[in-house]
Amino acid sequence: MQNISFLGTQWTLYQMAFYFVIYAVIGWFIEVCYMTVELGYFQNRGFLNGPICPIHGIGMVMIIIALTPLQHTLFALFFISMFLCTALELIVGIGMEKIFHNTWWDYTNKKFNFKGYICLEISIMWGLGCVLIMKAVQPTIAKLVDGIPYTIGNIVLFFCFALILADFIISLVSVEKLNLRLKQLEDIGKKLRAGSDFIGGNVSDEVLELKAKYDKLMAQKRYFQDRILRAFPDMRSTQYKNQLEELKSKIKLRNFQKKP
Repeated sequence: MQNISFLGTQWTLYQMAFYFVIYAVIGWFIEVCYMTVELGYFQNRGFLNGPICPIHGIGMVMIIIALTPLQHTLFALFFISMFLCTALELIVGIGMEKIFHNTWWDYTNKKFNFKGYICLEISIMWGLGCVLIMKAVQPTIAKLVDGIPYTIGNIVLFFCFALILADFIISLVSVEKLNLRLKQLEDIGKKLRAGSDFIGGNVSDEVLELKAKYDKLMAQKRYFQDRILRAFPDMRSTQYKNQLEELKSKIKLRNFQKKP
C-alpha cells in the first residue's frame, strides 16, 4: 500500500480514501441539517445527487494530513484549519464559476465577506468544526477504518467511488443541459422582444409561437436540473441571470403548489 507521510506521520491511500468518503457523507448530513433548520424544510444539498459533499471529504483529508501532528495545539489547529478550509472554499467557488459560469453560493449578505465566496462567520465555523472533529470524531473514525478487513474495504471503496463517479457525470451533464436551457430561453426572449418592437402593439403568429416555446421550456420538469437549483437557492448565472432567476421562481412556485 502506498503511503502518505507528513511531519513524521504516515497514512495509506486506503485510509485516505475511506476518510474522504466518510467525511463527505458527514459533511452532507451537516449541511442538510443546517439548511433544513434555516429554511424550515428538507433540502438535498451539494453538487451531487447522492448523500455526499466531496468538498467536505477533500477538506477533511487535507486537515488530517496537515494537522494531525499539531492536533494537541488548539490554537494552531483552529487557525490553520480555518485558513485551509476557507482557501479551499474560495478556490472551489471561483473554479466552479469559471467552469460552469454560475456562482453556487453567495455570502454577500454576511459581514466580512470576500465577493460572496467566503466570509468570516463561515470561516470560524470551519475552524470550530475541524477542532471538534479532530478531537472527538477522527480518533473513532480512524479505529473504525483500521478495523475493516482490507479486502472488504477495497470492495466497499470500489463501489463507493463508482457511484460517486456516475453521480458526478450525471450532475455535470445536468448543469450543461441547464446552461443550454437558459441559453435557449435567452435566445427566444431576444426574438420575442425584437418581434414585439417590430410589429408594435400587434401580436403575430410567430410571436405567439415563440411565446409558446418559451413557456414550454420554462415549464419543463427536469429532475436533476430542478434538484441542483433547489440545492443552491443562491445560485446565480454570470451569463443568463434573468432567465435563471425566472426559472428558480417557477420551480419554487411549482414546489409550493405541491404542498397540501
